[in-house]
Amino acid sequence: MSLSAIDPAFREVAEWNVFDANVRVGRSGVHGEQALEPDDLLLEMDRFGIRKALVSQFAGEEYDAAEGNRLLRGQIGERLVPAWAVLPERSFFESLTLAPPAAVRLSFGVLKHNFSPAPWCSGELCEFLQAKSRLAVIQREDISWEALAQLLSDFPRLPVLILETGYRADRYLFPLFEKHPNLFIDTSMYMAHRQLESTVERFGPDHLVFGSRLPLYEPGAALAVLATARIPAEARQSIAGGNLRRILGVASV
Repeated sequence: MSLSAIDPAFREVAEWNVFDANVRVGRSGVHGEQALEPDDLLLEMDRFGIRKALVSQFAGEEYDAAEGNRLLRGQIGERLVPAWAVLPERSFFESLTLAPPAAVRLSFGVLKHNFSPAPWCSGELCEFLQAKSRLAVIQREDISWEALAQLLSDFPRLPVLILETGYRADRYLFPLFEKHPNLFIDTSMYMAHRQLESTVERFGPDHLVFGSRLPLYEPGAALAVLATARIPAEARQSIAGGNLRRILGVASV
């Protein structure tokens, strides 16, 4: 990533070594022209100083998990780290064993892959992911708070990243943070007034990872909230990329 490619308003971001936890790639039947292929996605990441991204494939979420993973294999690179789409079927266990990803995306929602996070449906899959220490990425709208609390209790060593929690989430999140060190959220919609500061003051920065929702949203808002948060520089660096690198066990470059 060249410094000359970064918008001048975001030059400071280049020093944070940003690792974006909430990015999608490829064509979309729902979002049309907003969707971006890898080259254009990387250009947008360059513009905002985003070094790496954890990416899922639109086709794997909207259409077919296996086909989305097949497409994603041809789209990942040094800067794009894959989050494979998975279902609670044995064929996916085999593919995860042959090419183990750092993260998987679980799309429980009725308008997505429509399966239950409960043990009677997803228990074997979650046991497998927990044993392999694979990060389970779940969009907030795809799981209820009650189901999330149960999932975390049933699989206490499974790292879980919840995407797009809103400004009214803290009444649920704070009790869960107190009980579950392996629960993480992205900051893409965590934008209430001084919400980041409140969470960092109470729990430290370890539960928070930066997310942008590229390519559906501009990263500028999420970056601005992180840039102006009244938190220590070390906490800002951890949220920007350090925490996600630690969770995934990937290099700092």
